[in-house]
Amino acid sequence: MKVMVVGGGGREHTIVKKIKENKDVTELYALPGNGGIAQDAVCVDIGAKDIDGIVAFAKEKAIDFAVVAPDDPLVLGAVDALEAIGVPCFGPNKNAAILEGSKVFSKNLMKKYNIPTAAYEVFDNAEDALAYLETAPIPTVIKADGLALGKGVIIAETREQAKAGVKTIMEDKVFGASGDHIVVEEFLTGPEVSVLAFTDGKTMIPMVSSMDHKRALDGDKGLNTGGMGTVAPNPYYT
Repeated sequence: MKVMVVGGGGREHTIVKKIKENKDVTELYALPGNGGIAQDAVCVDIGAKDIDGIVAFAKEKAIDFAVVAPDDPLVLGAVDALEAIGVPCFGPNKNAAILEGSKVFSKNLMKKYNIPTAAYEVFDNAEDALAYLETAPIPTVIKADGLALGKGVIIAETREQAKAGVKTIMEDKVFGASGDHIVVEEFLTGPEVSVLAFTDGKTMIPMVSSMDHKRALDGDKGLNTGGMGTVAPNPYYT
């Protein structure tokens, strides 16, 4: 089998290392990969968001199976594009990836199906959000709607921080178009638990539980940040 992994971070490196153990895999590519991945797979200089480039490469090499790992290409429809040329993929299609790609969509979905979630309000302009924050409970949580590499969440301890967060996301556009809409959410405290599962739509196989390192700096004093790793299994989860 010829296998292709889209992405170039630590997650993709782990995926590549496990796929490499499969004796049926004769060729293994990473797009774009990284220096570490280059020891285990052939790195190809095609960006993870370059959907046309990814599809063209899959055609050229007659790829048998693809793993699309990062959020951005999933939200952009990489799986849909690859499946359209007959390449089976691990990863959700564009319709399903919106769960990760839009916090507004996810919160509304949870409300619709009575899935417990923190209370929230959605805003499309800064003026309305700032007016709401005059009386909103503090601390509060401000979230950019779209993808922001795990950094689009501000936990505001004061009303001033909350208002500054709205301006940063909606007016200064530090996360670009991801900040066109925001969610202002109830602040909840307690241990974070993630339990993910693999599914093909019929069968579900849960993974080991985990807990993100969410906030930078000692004592969790900094901003939320992606990519700091996880603790697994989660010590709080039974």
